[in-house]
Amino acid sequence: MLKRVIIPLTLVVLGGCVAKPAASPKPSLDDGNGLPPTSMINHLAQRIVTELVKQNDALRSDQPIVVATPVLVGDMNSTHAMAQQLQQGLMASLHHFQFNVVDLNLGDGLRVTADGDFILTRDWQKLSTNLPVEHLVVSTMSPTTNGMAINTRIVNVSNNRVVSASQTYVTQKEMPNYMQPSEKVVSQNGILYRQTGSGMNEVRVLGDGK
Repeated sequence: MLKRVIIPLTLVVLGGCVAKPAASPKPSLDDGNGLPPTSMINHLAQRIVTELVKQNDALRSDQPIVVATPVLVGDMNSTHAMAQQLQQGLMASLHHFQFNVVDLNLGDGLRVTADGDFILTRDWQKLSTNLPVEHLVVSTMSPTTNGMAINTRIVNVSNNRVVSASQTYVTQKEMPNYMQPSEKVVSQNGILYRQTGSGMNEVRVLGDGK
């Protein structure tokens, strides 16, 4: 039986009859045909979690699990807007599959202000000191010229064992509200490079502030 461990938060930095109109064919989750761009992130999260559930060989649904923010594979400390939205989608999808999802951003008390009543926070000093969690969902994202490769794992932090893994790829055309083709002129390490056309470099993630 796996030993439960306590994770300090400092380490953790889903009459007459009227004929009804025929239902539209259900769009494919694999290619995103007919899906509203704003909801594609939720279908992407569902696709990832479905694969994680299929490959899972140890995690029980009653064991607490935390979803970490996906990071760029080349820089484990960097993320972007698409990754942050995917994190929320993964949490919802895991809950849909009845897993015991723990929210890291829940503060230690309700803050009542003139602007509203808040309890979510990213200030680690206002979070619970310890959480009884031994499984984490971690993801890395690799941008390409046409989209994003995403690798997701469920890891047991007591022994670093991977208990489930998923690999998926989403194209820029599937998620135009999150990704755009690269511009003709791009900046790398402070140097401007001019390409013969757009889309020659890695896709640009919208809203990442870069």
